[in-house]
Order: sequence, then structure tokens, then C-alpha cells
Amino acid sequence: MTKKKLDAAVAAYQKALTLPEDTTATPSTAHTRANNNLGLTFQEQGKLKEAIEHFDKAEAIDPDYIYASNNNREARRLWTEQQNKLASVEDDRQWLPKNDPTVSIKRSVVLITAEFFNRDRQGREIGTGIVIQREGKRTLILTNSHVIFDRNEQGKNIQVEFFSSPPENRVRMRRNAKLFKATSIGEKLDLAILEITDKLPEDIQPLPISATAINHRVPIKIIGHAAKRDEDKSWSTELGKISNYNNQQLEISEAILQPGYSGSPVLDSQNRVLGIAYSIRKKK
Repeated sequence: MTKKKLDAAVAAYQKALTLPEDTTATPSTAHTRANNNLGLTFQEQGKLKEAIEHFDKAEAIDPDYIYASNNNREARRLWTEQQNKLASVEDDRQWLPKNDPTVSIKRSVVLITAEFFNRDRQGREIGTGIVIQREGKRTLILTNSHVIFDRNEQGKNIQVEFFSSPPENRVRMRRNAKLFKATSIGEKLDLAILEITDKLPEDIQPLPISATAINHRVPIKIIGHAAKRDEDKSWSTELGKISNYNNQQLEISEAILQPGYSGSPVLDSQNRVLGIAYSIRKKK
């Protein structure tokens, strides 16, 4: 597949699916990965219906395999664009919900996607970012370095999606982004800044940064993205508290974060940014 020998890749993955299942494989089962990669190959060939079918099968076998979920979401977006002959969305303000008081905040919290194909990441990586600066057509977005890097490999086709609630036959506004600056692998801070140079609607503005001292046990909220089978959890809000603050690192308790929340803003009661999420501590 990586050598673009797509017909041969299809045959190889289809053969793999006739072989006995291997549940010892990591990060998921052999048939999960074969269905996921077959879906990616079909998508590369422009066969979106077949791609969605195999992403569905991969998710059915292992609902926790995030790349099948992420890839399925992307294939369905492309299917909607194809079936409705959609052009790029230039202004999506007509699709903003009227009764959501958090719309202005959500507009500054973006969904980031990047493409990988290696041993661990097979398809779309999803993360979160926040708008931190805007001058004319130039917009800067802060996120985690690991959202767009896997070790020293930078993800391809980095794109940013903005919050709205479009009808079923439409898709959210999306823009291409490029890396502006990032911390190096192994550095203490896991940060990257993306740059967009396309025109955006005027209501998409930087989030304010808190300048006050950070106190323990202060209530916070985190806005980020998590996808489950047949359920869109984008721009979800998790509530929690600051349990510790030491050496530029916040420890958050009570909030339940999922893959996709990397780069999400940690907000105080006045919706000011205290920091961004970069790691989830798994329960023992």
C-alpha cells in the first residue's frame, strides 16, 4: 500500500481476512487491522462505499481501535461531499446553533486531523487545538506536538475543522494547515503551532489566556473531541478540578478524557485558558 501498489494491497488484505484471527496482535487484532487497511486502500482508489464497509467491520470487531473510527468518520465525510457535489465551505455561520451559549468558545477550539501509516498509527489521527492569534488571513493554532508527529515522522495532509452544526447533506468548514513551530522530541513541553493562511469567518477569534495565579481545587472544563461507533462526541465538555500544579504542569482530576482530547484547552470559570491537555493517565 505504501508503494501505491493498490490492487496488490487489496488482494493481500483480502487474503489476510481468510486466515484465522490473531487476537495477540497489538494495538488491535489482525482482522481489525486488515479491515481498516483494506478500507484505507479502497479509499485511496476512490471506492468510498467499499471503504466504509470495511471500516464498519473493523469497528465491529474492536470498537476501541481509534484509527478505524477516525478513518470511518473521514470516509463518510468524503462520501457526503461526493454524493452532494460539495465545494469548499467558505462561511458556515448559517449553521451555528442558536441556543448554545458556548458557540463563541467552540469556534475557537478546532478539530485537527493528520494522516499516518506506520506500525502504530494507521490512518487518521485526531486531536484538538485552540486559536491563539489572528491577523488578517493568518491564523495560529496551538496544539500538542504528538498530534502531528509520530516520533520524527510528521503527519501528512494536516487539516483543521471548525465547529458548526451543518445539515446531513453538508460538511463542516475545514482548512489546510502547515506546521509553523514545534518543540523537539524529548523536550519537556509537548507543543506545536499550526498556521492557516486562508480567510476565515470573523467570529473565529483567539481564546483569552488567563493571567491570574492558578489555585488547587479550582473547577475547570475541557473541550475536546472523542469518537465512538455511531456517535459523534466532537466538541464535548468535560468538567473537573485542578488537583495539583507544579513546574508548569497541571494535574486534573474528575474529568474523563478520551483519545482525541490531546491539545484541548483547560478553561477556568471565565473561559480563559489555563493550559492544554497533553497526557491521559490510565487507571491501574
